Amino acid sequence: MPPATDSAKPPASDSAEPTPTGWALQGLPLVNYNTDNGFGYGAQVLLVDRADGTWRPWRAAITLTYWATTRDIFDHSLAVDFPSVLGTKWRVGAEVRVSRHRFNPWYGLGNDTRYSSSTDQCADRVALQTDPDACPGNPDFRGLRYYQYDLLGLPLVALNVRRPLTDAWKLFGGYRLRMESIRLQYDDPTELGQHQPSQLMQDAQAGRVPGLDPTKSGPQSQRTSEVTVGIQYDTREPEAVPNRGQFHELAVRGAAHFIGSQFNYWGATLHLRGWIPLGGERTKLVLGLRGLADINGGDVPVPMLDRFGGLDTREGFGGTETARGILRNRYQGKVKVVATTELRWLPLKVHVLKQRFDLGGVVFADGGRVWSDLTFSEGGGLKATAGAGARIVWNQVMTVRVDYGIGLTERGTGFYLEVGSVF
Repeated sequence: MPPATDSAKPPASDSAEPTPTGWALQGLPLVNYNTDNGFGYGAQVLLVDRADGTWRPWRAAITLTYWATTRDIFDHSLAVDFPSVLGTKWRVGAEVRVSRHRFNPWYGLGNDTRYSSSTDQCADRVALQTDPDACPGNPDFRGLRYYQYDLLGLPLVALNVRRPLTDAWKLFGGYRLRMESIRLQYDDPTELGQHQPSQLMQDAQAGRVPGLDPTKSGPQSQRTSEVTVGIQYDTREPEAVPNRGQFHELAVRGAAHFIGSQFNYWGATLHLRGWIPLGGERTKLVLGLRGLADINGGDVPVPMLDRFGGLDTREGFGGTETARGILRNRYQGKVKVVATTELRWLPLKVHVLKQRFDLGGVVFADGGRVWSDLTFSEGGGLKATAGAGARIVWNQVMTVRVDYGIGLTERGTGFYLEVGSVF
């Protein structure tokens, strides 16, 4: 679902164009690819009710997403958004999501974890069918699944409410119930799984991750029940693809046994975003800036160590949402910081079958790091990437992006064809 605002102001530009009214249906096939997840396929449908055209961004919206990839990942969701319930100032959103990341990455806990491609890569797949623990000519091989575990989310249920205090300031609250299942070890030879312990199995044996029993080979359930409250400052224009304004969020959250959680933990997130037009309207240049910090304490389960909290949750450090050019979720820990700079340029505007398309490109730089716990004692330094990409914006609501990122502080590249902006 696109980021939300409660503003009732008209767009800052393009005021001469007709204002859309009534119901509109937008659908987009999700034929995407990125280095981490492989080829993805599916569809996203956005059903929007703009009523008489005065509601911003809409009176109601329903987003249905079906998505799967060639690497045994799926993520299906149904989300609804009501910016002004029954004409009041309350905005309500809800989402139901089911997902599976069959080979979810785990490279260890913290900012100084080591990774070598020789550890989990083998060109001779035929030899692995006989002995999945040994790769001819590669003495460093530990198994194709050494850095992987199976994560099934069934389901995620989320509810959030927001209310404006002024045109820009909003209070919000939310609740999330996650029912997840983790399988630590791929030891089935038919899956080319190794018999020696995976990285996550070793961390479970060392007591570095809570709630996982290393003596169990089958799936282990993990349930979290989490309440979030916070405040937002939002002056974006337009909402879904801003070219000016700010969007900041401060949120705190907690999970506890008495509200149905298997784990007791707390967390806080500060998310800062701003968009600055450069050189006036004619240049179509926008500087986008983002800073994101997330901290957790208590018994934080493994699936939460790669996520940033708040009302708008994100995956961990590395990959398409945070550090383009570094492996997905390469670094995980209780504390995470991310900084992103994007210079966006959308010089072309075309209309096809009464649909508006803005076309352009972007250059970007991503950076950040993690800490495994609240002692802040580990090294590893700042991780950084940079790159460039292209953008297609449909009706100022839906964005298709193509990015290519290069690791600056460690070797790596990433290609990302996605629906939706990074921020």
